[in-house]
Amino acid sequence: MDQNFINKGFTDVTNVSIKEELLNVQKLIYSNTKKYLVEHKENLSAEDKVNLNFKEIPSQEVWSDLMKTVNTSNELKNLINSEGIKFTFKKIFKSPQPFEISTFRARFPNQERVLYSWHQDEGTWFLSKNNNHVNKYPATLWLSINGATKEDSIQLVKFSHNEKLYDHKFIKEQGYFSIGKKKNINSDKIFTVETNSSECFIFHPLILHRSVPVTKISLRPRYTVDIRYYD
Repeated sequence: MDQNFINKGFTDVTNVSIKEELLNVQKLIYSNTKKYLVEHKENLSAEDKVNLNFKEIPSQEVWSDLMKTVNTSNELKNLINSEGIKFTFKKIFKSPQPFEISTFRARFPNQERVLYSWHQDEGTWFLSKNNNHVNKYPATLWLSINGATKEDSIQLVKFSHNEKLYDHKFIKEQGYFSIGKKKNINSDKIFTVETNSSECFIFHPLILHRSVPVTKISLRPRYTVDIRYYD
C-alpha cells in the first residue's frame, strides 16, 4: 500500500490514465457553459475551453444546472468506472469497488456553496443510516478536470487521520461537516494541493481537509470530481 497514504493520510499527486473519459466530461462541461464564457475561438482544445473565464459572475441557477447535468451524465459515470480510475485506486486497495457516492464539483466565482470548512468525510458516512454506506470506509480520489491552483484548490492537514473524529455539526444544504470554530489547526501541517488537468491524489476518509478560502474573485472556474472507492 502507498506509504504516504498510510503515514500522511494522502498520496502524492499523480497523473491518471483517463484521456478519452476525461475529454468527454470536458466537452460536456463546455457545451453547458460556453454561452457564459468570454469570446473565444471554437478550435481551442477541450482543456483550454474549460479553463476560459466567465464573462461575469454566473448565477446560482447556472451552477445548479451544470451540477445536475454532469452528475447525472453517462460521461461522468464512464469516467468514475473507468479502468484508469480503478488502476489508480490499486495504490491503496487490493480489490477496489465503487462507493455509492461520487460527485462532480464546480467551483464558480463567488459561489459560496462550493466552499467547505475543515471536515473529515468519515463523519458524514458514520452518521448515515443508509446500509450501503455503513462500514465501507471509502477513500476519495480527488480528480482535477481543468487544473487547480493554490487559490482555488483544497488543503489537507497531514497526519490528522490518526486523530479521533472531530465534532461534526449539521450545516444547511451541506450535511455534517464542521469541526467547530474553536478547534486549532497546526498551520505547519497544512498542505495546499496544486494539480494539472487529469492529475489526482487519494486521501483517507479521516483526513481533515477544506476548500481554500477565497482571497480574491477570479472568473476562472475550477472543475473536479470526488471519486470514492472502498476495498
